[in-house]
Amino acid sequence: MIRVGALFWLVLVSGTAFAMFGVKYQVQALEDELARAKRATAAEEHEIRVLDAEWAYLTRPEMLEAMNRRFLSLSPISTKQLRTSVNDIPMRPPPPPEDAVAVAVAEAGASPPAPEGVPTNAAAPVATAAAEPPRTQSALRVMPALLEKPSAAPQLAATMPVKAAVKAAAPRRAKSLGDLIAQITASR
Repeated sequence: MIRVGALFWLVLVSGTAFAMFGVKYQVQALEDELARAKRATAAEEHEIRVLDAEWAYLTRPEMLEAMNRRFLSLSPISTKQLRTSVNDIPMRPPPPPEDAVAVAVAEAGASPPAPEGVPTNAAAPVATAAAEPPRTQSALRVMPALLEKPSAAPQLAATMPVKAAVKAAAPRRAKSLGDLIAQITASR
């Protein structure tokens, strides 16, 4: 009969052989994965070199000039296109006076916009609910009415002397940089 010690050593040697067999194939799988990663890295590096060469070819001055002529037709900037002084920079137009917003709202047939958070008078009579914008409209909703030409110009001129205020508020041309800075700070 087989002794217990021999049986123990037989099981131990066979278990070790199977473990080494498994470890060997795991190491081979890892080596294959490493080789694939190295090949992929080499392929990426080759692609980067090809793209760098293409970029160098496409960004040559002769090639850029040819592509410009073919696609864009750009020309060099002339000195006439450059602004030469601060006086050549246009001034910001003055904001429309708040009276113009009120007149435009009145022309649209609505009440002036209420400040945010302030409830509006819901008991006010409504002439036509479909034509009237909501009572809590903002100034941005009134802007199209400001841009349209009024149909009754004499009546508008009689009720609103805004043009005189706009002409008086038109900024004068700054004579120095200090005047320009003062005008800019005053307009804010």
